[in-house]
Amino acid sequence: MEGLLLAQVVDDLSARLPLQPLAWRFAGRDAVLLPLVPRDALWIYLRLPEPRIAVQGDAEETGSTPLTPFQALLQARAVGPLVGVEQPKLDRVVQFHFGPGEGFVQQPAVTLIAELTGRNGNLILVDESGVILGAHREVRSDRNRFREVRPGLAYQPPPPYDKADPRTLDRNAMEALLDGQSLRRWKAKVDGLGPTLTETVARLAGVSREEELTGASLDAALDALEHVVRDAHGAEREAWGRPDLATLRAEEVRAAHRKRVQVHLESQRTLLEKQERDAERARQAAQDADRLRAEGDLLLAYAHGVPANAATVTLPGFEGEDVTLQLDPRKSPAANAEARYDQARRREARAARADAQAARRAEERASIERDLAALDTMSDQELETRAKALEEAKRAPARGPGLRYPAPHGFTVVVGRNARENDAVTFKVARSRDVWLHVQGWTGSHVVILTEGREVPFDTVLFAAQLAAGHSKASGGDNVPVDYTLRKHVWKVKGAPAGAVHFTQQKTVYVTPSRNPTRDETEERDPDA
Repeated sequence: MEGLLLAQVVDDLSARLPLQPLAWRFAGRDAVLLPLVPRDALWIYLRLPEPRIAVQGDAEETGSTPLTPFQALLQARAVGPLVGVEQPKLDRVVQFHFGPGEGFVQQPAVTLIAELTGRNGNLILVDESGVILGAHREVRSDRNRFREVRPGLAYQPPPPYDKADPRTLDRNAMEALLDGQSLRRWKAKVDGLGPTLTETVARLAGVSREEELTGASLDAALDALEHVVRDAHGAEREAWGRPDLATLRAEEVRAAHRKRVQVHLESQRTLLEKQERDAERARQAAQDADRLRAEGDLLLAYAHGVPANAATVTLPGFEGEDVTLQLDPRKSPAANAEARYDQARRREARAARADAQAARRAEERASIERDLAALDTMSDQELETRAKALEEAKRAPARGPGLRYPAPHGFTVVVGRNARENDAVTFKVARSRDVWLHVQGWTGSHVVILTEGREVPFDTVLFAAQLAAGHSKASGGDNVPVDYTLRKHVWKVKGAPAGAVHFTQQKTVYVTPSRNPTRDETEERDPDA
């Protein structure tokens, strides 16, 4: 923010001193708001590379984001009346002097220094002796070896300079100083002018920044400069159509709300796309159901010719060709056939559910696309309402570690989502008589059935086992082994990494992995089959 623009704000505040402030408020990390009695508020806007200050209405709800250490310091120490506002020359620096603060513990006077110097902008709080108490951005020697800004050091102002003050020089003196000079060189001679106000003068005067100004062009440029000196903000708006800080802030708030809503909608769309990919995989897997049933029929037809404990067998197919089948050597031919029939049923059931939910996914997808297309035309109020609802949902109290699923017979199943959460689910959430599950031979989630002292039906165990397989590296397979035991039989070796455990007295079930099992997939069966 350039010197003449700052001077206009300083003059406005100085005419109203002393002012009694209310409590500091903060709109995020980079916007500081000090409400003033009886009206308006001092805004210090630190978004780089264009930091600004303004005195404007205090109408915005600033929310309840956590305070930075500097904001907490400012809130605690700068509590007295605003008794002075200074701007050295027309530099991009403003000093706000706060008197002692009354209260249970009296706070001594402090000065808040706003350095609105482009990419190096900063806020610095100093005590009465000029020692730095804190800074919005600390600057250490590794970043600037000539000027450090950190608590405990004496505040050093930016380097001095020598330029003409356009507020005090008369027209003849300014004309003599600038005759024959291009506007590009004016800012090196005239205090308070930067690139924006130099371009403002050029636009108001109708001249180029590069041409040497003499005669009529110089007169036009001097007239424009006098307009800038009288009303820098008005001249800037006239030349650029640039909105004031209140409008800029409103635009930024709208952009933040829009971004939050957009991110949520896009994440929902991504989830639907993943669900559709899962549905397509289920449909493709179901295409193998006839083959699985035919293999089951073949095993039953030639059961007498299948050797005991065989891992593979070659049988004459119904179409006349030989068929080689992979077998579970621990099961009988009938049990191997039943396993194939079961896989066929499951695959067809998953495909049927995927097809049944297709209309719901299509409707949700269309709604999301409509909302995304309408973001730019949504009112500020609607965007704010949606964004606040998402924020409130995000702040809703967590139910503890892990994903939670309602299981058959009223049980709850908890699934860890990473190694650290696996430890929490097993050793903090689960009790000794709860049922603990983990996929056999693969990396995966710890899964716990919260029993609350009740006996667990086997279909609940199958439900949890499918989740354990679905949340593992074996999630792409069929007939995946999952071990289960009581939580009291699980222990951790001292020094072992997160999620690494030992267990004993386990049993094993074979299931098809799923992250969304249903009751028809958990029909009760013999656990030793």
